[in-house]
Amino acid sequence: MIRAFRAIVWLRWRLLFNTIKSGRRRDSLEQVSRILAAVVPVSFLVLSLGTVVAVSVLGFLGGRAIATGLVEAAFLLLIVRLTLFVMFVLLFIITIAAPGQTTLSKYKRLLIMPIPRQTLHVTEVVANLADPWLGFVIPGLVLFAVGLVVGGRPVAGVTAFVAAMAIMAVFATTAALISFLTGWLLRSRRRGEMFTLIFVLALSLLSIIPALVSRKLDERDRGGQARRPMREATTVQEVDRALPAWSQVLPSELYGRAILASVERRPGDALIALGALGVEAVFLFACSSAVHRKLIDSVESDTRRRRSLASRSAPWRLPLAGPAVSAIAITEFRTAMRSVRGRLAVLLPGPLVAVLTFALRGVPDDREWLNAIGSQGHLILAVGLLFSLYAIQPFSMNLFGTDRSGLTRLFLMPATDVELARGKVAGCGLIFAMAGLLCLIAALLVAPTGPVSYWIATVLGAMATYALLTPIAVLLSAFFPVPADLSKTGSGGNPHPLPMFAGTVIVIALAAPAAGVFLVNWVWIRQPVAVIMLMTVWLALTIVAAVPVLALASRAIGARRENLALIAQGR
Repeated sequence: MIRAFRAIVWLRWRLLFNTIKSGRRRDSLEQVSRILAAVVPVSFLVLSLGTVVAVSVLGFLGGRAIATGLVEAAFLLLIVRLTLFVMFVLLFIITIAAPGQTTLSKYKRLLIMPIPRQTLHVTEVVANLADPWLGFVIPGLVLFAVGLVVGGRPVAGVTAFVAAMAIMAVFATTAALISFLTGWLLRSRRRGEMFTLIFVLALSLLSIIPALVSRKLDERDRGGQARRPMREATTVQEVDRALPAWSQVLPSELYGRAILASVERRPGDALIALGALGVEAVFLFACSSAVHRKLIDSVESDTRRRRSLASRSAPWRLPLAGPAVSAIAITEFRTAMRSVRGRLAVLLPGPLVAVLTFALRGVPDDREWLNAIGSQGHLILAVGLLFSLYAIQPFSMNLFGTDRSGLTRLFLMPATDVELARGKVAGCGLIFAMAGLLCLIAALLVAPTGPVSYWIATVLGAMATYALLTPIAVLLSAFFPVPADLSKTGSGGNPHPLPMFAGTVIVIALAAPAAGVFLVNWVWIRQPVAVIMLMTVWLALTIVAAVPVLALASRAIGARRENLALIAQGR
């Protein structure tokens, strides 16, 4: 198994190296694109080294402080327990939203190699420890144990080290289990659709809970403040008594209980807690192995057939668009609506708008300006439309990588580069319109206030922002394309890192003039109807500017057609 594990590590390194090296056979833009695709993640990793150092120093100082008696062990371990619990919750959300599916998609090739299935499983489990958000904590936990040893508590230090390894094993196996289960669910279209809807609704409901709890706590404190004197600080023992009974089996609680028992010289309780952590790690490893086997079986038996073109319904035409532009736009829109990423882009912004409204309404009374924002429906709609522009980035910032092999057939159509660019941005515009419509409905349901003219102007401002974004999206998609699988919720469906990062900043910059129109009307004109006129003028100017610039940007498509077709097919 060790030899096979080393071979897989070497294989992944060679794949990364060949990704950059093979770009030498392409044009210069493709070489730059491949290099940046590898450099951008490494740059973020290098910039995060300061966080690793800070966590390591805090871990060492915390362990030494407990060993020397400078800080109460129960109090400091409570902070560690809360931190690990938050990480455990984020593990579910992040792993579901971005599972490691890019490696799973290559199993068809790995399965024909003489590699045991158990080795593939162990490789995927260990790979979860390399995730930055999880890997950064490992040095802190290890140096926490070192701090206990240096402070004169070697037994507690050894216990802390074993507990750190055990809880990292629990986290890695849990992440692997969720990743395999998500990958298996998304291999079926029906399961993927149901999973997407449930995930979006569950995420929305979970996001409302903190706001509701905070509001109830504030009301209880305000109601009891007049009846009782100033409340004393809550102790660690009170916090432990307030926790539900089921929380005792959480990995974070077992970790803290093991170290606290060792510090207080209760070796029996420490061994019980460590044993419980080990049992959880073994159980989760066995569950992930079973799901991993199920996933591999689904890969081997994946013989689904696509419907014939004759069974499709007759295409419909877009107004004010030629037949080629209309066909390309409808194809782009239908492709998105049949994919997991497309449904997330359409369904996610609306519920988040409602969640944001409830959260803003639950703020304390001393922050009335936040409560006022939550009561203005057009502002909530503006936030939802802005988030929709970010949600469609897998399409807008990778216009030529989502079609895969279909891009070759698209290039064979009797359509010019300008028509191709217009069709692509029109299709993304339809996706944006669907997401914006749900945001509008959600905003009307939770905050139907404010002048109608402000609502109309907000929609016009979003249209102007998207019009300015279209030429930039075409250029970035033509210069930095990557093959994307829209059935993946992880990095396998993301655009190139550079356009995705640039789009984050560009969207804000392009939306600033529309916000400036509202500011000008609010400061000087103070007429609700006037904002519609100003925004209409701004929309007209953006369209007049975007149309010729889009035509110029489309020239990049013709110069890179061969490279775009090869990249879309994953070559």
